[in-house]
Amino acid sequence: MLVHKKNKNMKSNFDNVGFSQEQTRILSLPLAERAKETDFIRRDPVDWMDDTFDLTATQYDQLVGMDSNLLNEIATAVADTWDKGNLVSFNKASRPDSDQSPKDLFFSRQSQQQFTFSEEPQQALEQVSIWIRYR
Repeated sequence: MLVHKKNKNMKSNFDNVGFSQEQTRILSLPLAERAKETDFIRRDPVDWMDDTFDLTATQYDQLVGMDSNLLNEIATAVADTWDKGNLVSFNKASRPDSDQSPKDLFFSRQSQQQFTFSEEPQQALEQVSIWIRYR
C-alpha cells in the first residue's frame, strides 16, 4: 500500500491543536480511506507519527525509544477508536522553560458495558485517553 508523505508545511504540530486537527481529518474520511489510515497506524506507528506530525528530533527519538509493546498498544487503541468513529481524549501539556523537566505519558483504555433489560446487549463503549505532562 502506498502512503503519501506530507511535506513539512502540511504536517500538524504534535500538540493539542495538531492532534485535534488530525483526529478531525481522519474521522471525516470515507470509511475505506479511514481504514487505510488506521491500518497504517497499527502497522507502523512511528512512521505514521513522523508522516503526520512535525516532530522535533527529541520527540522522534523519544518515540523510537518507547517500549514497543506500549507503543503498539497505544497505536492499536487509537486506531480501534477511530475505526469506530469515536474520539480519543488527548491532552499534551506545554513544555516548561526548562528542557530538563521529565516527561510523563499516561495512557488509558477502558471499556464500559451497558445492559438494558428487554433489549439486545449493546457493543461495549471504549474510552481511550492519552495525557502527556511535564514535571
